[in-house]
Amino acid sequence: MKKESLIAIGVVAIYMIAVNLWIRKRAKLESDADMDGFAVGGRSFKWYMVMFTILATWYTGSCFTGAFGYAVSFGVFALYDTTQVIIGLVFLYVIGPRIWTWGKVHHLYNLPEFIDLRYKDPVLSFVLAVYTILIGFPWTMMAFKTFGYVIYALTYGAIPFNVGIVIAVIFILSYTLKGGQKGVVTSDFIQGIVMIFGSITVIFILAGKVFGGFAPMLQRVAVERPELLTIPDAPSWSSVILVGIIGSYCWMEIFNRMFVARSARELKLSTAGAPILGAGMYLTLLILGIGASLLPEIVADPEAGFLTMSKMVGGPILLGLVGIIILAAEISSTDSGLVTGGVVIANTILKRLRPDMTDRQLVKTSRIVIVVEACLAGGLAMLELPMLMNIAIFTFEHIVHVFPTAILGILWHRGNRRAAWAGLLTGLPVTVLLGLYPEWSAAHFGTWAPGILGLVVNIAVYVVVSLCSKPENYVEELFEEVHGHLKEAK
Repeated sequence: MKKESLIAIGVVAIYMIAVNLWIRKRAKLESDADMDGFAVGGRSFKWYMVMFTILATWYTGSCFTGAFGYAVSFGVFALYDTTQVIIGLVFLYVIGPRIWTWGKVHHLYNLPEFIDLRYKDPVLSFVLAVYTILIGFPWTMMAFKTFGYVIYALTYGAIPFNVGIVIAVIFILSYTLKGGQKGVVTSDFIQGIVMIFGSITVIFILAGKVFGGFAPMLQRVAVERPELLTIPDAPSWSSVILVGIIGSYCWMEIFNRMFVARSARELKLSTAGAPILGAGMYLTLLILGIGASLLPEIVADPEAGFLTMSKMVGGPILLGLVGIIILAAEISSTDSGLVTGGVVIANTILKRLRPDMTDRQLVKTSRIVIVVEACLAGGLAMLELPMLMNIAIFTFEHIVHVFPTAILGILWHRGNRRAAWAGLLTGLPVTVLLGLYPEWSAAHFGTWAPGILGLVVNIAVYVVVSLCSKPENYVEELFEEVHGHLKEAK
């Protein structure tokens, strides 16, 4: 292994070992944790830990690979993600306290359990649990693929791509299996800080060293690659923004973040800085990606562009620091997804088949599921996959169909189980069919995404069926319950 490889990988190895030791010391991981501790960390975390945990879960390592590469290839079209981040994180202020209150009172751990409480329909919650797991699984594959990219780049090719994936699987399992969400939140707090502030620092260093700053960089882009500064397809761009905003809280790991706070007030406080920090980091990253389109070395491999620029500017040391940033983002989103998925499969799916499972058995089953998830995703990540952001956009187009049932159910008391089923069974097929016949869709609806068109149908049917149905008494009680708790908390 070359000297440069040893330096870069040494920087990352020291960081990963230090983080693992820090997690074990601060989280006091327990192998015999109960389900409340394993699934939501005992609902014990303060606002600043929740804030950085949300940011760390929200941004994946693929932001620094797939999204950066997307900006290199498609220019300002990639900026759609910053808009959805700002609106999505602000929206947390509205729905977060409600979710936390219902979770605390009714001992909820995840999105499907909330669906069961809200609609009193175990079949609906079961179906949505399976659906969200299947839609979310590609993100875990993308995460491990990013790990492979990073480790390969850090070692200048000395450690193969597939070995990098194996290292990532082992590292994440080393603390998630023992501590569950308590270990995850403790890890994600430090990973979020490293990801946000570390990436902003590196982004400005790269822009300054390579282009002399952002202004000269964008001036060159305007002259040499002006097509990257325009959005030729406004409906398509708007569609991607909308599915991102609407789908944000339909991901189970994001939804789960609302249960881990110490109180509804702590959750509200966490929204104070999250939109500014998150959007600021991501906007500068994507703008740097647009500027990187001027460099032939980056255009040759856009998804490795951020790593390549770092290597060009700062050699193995800066490459190692950027590797830490990307790994921090990827670790913090992957561990959240794995633990949440493990709990959902055990507590919402398998428990329906075996209702007599004890708390201890559920935790044990969750751990087994986490191992299976990680190994399966890691193995599939070793295969050839299409451009990562295309996978991301596809999953967002389908996850949005959880929105009427979940998010409208939080905000509107009239929604009911019949409306949820009707909306889902009409809207989702529209998205699938339009996706299978893109030429027909384009001829009739232009470039609006199938996910948005299907969602419009879903929401319309949900609202109409709800208005045509009588309000349900238990739902009124749920809303009175949450209003009462929030009033007491002020």
